[in-house]
Amino acid sequence: MDITFSDKNTIKISGKSADVAINAASGTKADLLLFTDPSTKVVTDKSFHGPGEYEVMGMMVDGVEIDASNTAYSLVIDDMHITYAIGLEAPLTDAQLERMDGVDILVISVQDSKADLMNKIISQVEPKVLIPIMDSELELAKIKAEFGKDTEPIDKYKLSKKDLPIDSQQLVILK
Repeated sequence: MDITFSDKNTIKISGKSADVAINAASGTKADLLLFTDPSTKVVTDKSFHGPGEYEVMGMMVDGVEIDASNTAYSLVIDDMHITYAIGLEAPLTDAQLERMDGVDILVISVQDSKADLMNKIISQVEPKVLIPIMDSELELAKIKAEFGKDTEPIDKYKLSKKDLPIDSQQLVILK
């Protein structure tokens, strides 16, 4: 699987069976489009805009309602469980956590003003791989300090199930 970052909140996941784009700009080529904001107007036969459970192209996709204007997505692709959650304003509820159980890779927005909240959510989810979406160099410096690693940003993250860390969390920064 390959994971790339292409815009402020857009991520593309390319698996063996499908390409998934989350919060993609109009015209993005992908087999499946997911949008965290239910009011998004991009509509195709393979686009989803809110909460629900979907099986598409052999993938299980679970849209978890965060609030009326925000959906987190949990999906299984290439036998790895990925959760994409941005714009969180509070820790996850038990019901939300239950639907995200067993996360291998967490993609989450990290805002300087909400660093404590993001750390709490990361602790709740306990992903094997963390991919933060950040708005500033200050946020990048803080997340590196938190993990105690000087991780350099990369263009594309390639991995397979066997590459997932077992006893630690891996920080991946996409540019």
